[in-house]
Amino acid sequence: MGRHMALTLIRHGMTEENRRRAYIGWLDVPLAVEERERLRRLRTERFAPLDLLVGSDLRRCRETAACLFPGREADWCAAEWRELSFGAWEGRTFADLKDDRAYRRWLESPAAAAPPGGESYAEFQRRIMRALAKTLALAERSGACHVVVVTHGGPIRLLLERYAPALRPFWEWEAPFAGGYTLESTLERWKEGKRCISLSAVRFKESENGCGNGTE
Repeated sequence: MGRHMALTLIRHGMTEENRRRAYIGWLDVPLAVEERERLRRLRTERFAPLDLLVGSDLRRCRETAACLFPGREADWCAAEWRELSFGAWEGRTFADLKDDRAYRRWLESPAAAAPPGGESYAEFQRRIMRALAKTLALAERSGACHVVVVTHGGPIRLLLERYAPALRPFWEWEAPFAGGYTLESTLERWKEGKRCISLSAVRFKESENGCGNGTE
């Protein structure tokens, strides 16, 4: 039957830049102050103990992991798990860019064009698949059965598009702030690139005593 391997993908919490709908791929910004406080009050429901905690090295992801899993040091934080790089468009909004011809071409065909100084979608895909491969190798070496990845909306949508049991395109997957999904499979199926056996949403709720406990 193979060795059970669950991968939980969690998106970072809200930032001020997210609130104003700015592009923040590799821009290293913190969580909004009130979001950090909200995350500390959350706990997960029916969440299996985690064996391995990895994710993006950007501040908003590291802060999210620290809030949701207090006292748990990350096993690996790396640039491989970052969002798509928006290059010259980092920190800018649709209103800032709407008259830019290159931006309009990218909106019309994001898979065929790249932001100036940023990544193409193909480059982004290859990087995330490398991140997944390294994460699986780390899980195999350590004997982990449940891996939590705190990352960004783009990587989550990409992995759901490729590995979720249901076939849905990239943009049809929702990636809520400080929310995510658990993909259940086996290590062998992950390594073979096969779709997972089951998918469930990660649910959070306010802790009654006001203290978060991300391992419950």
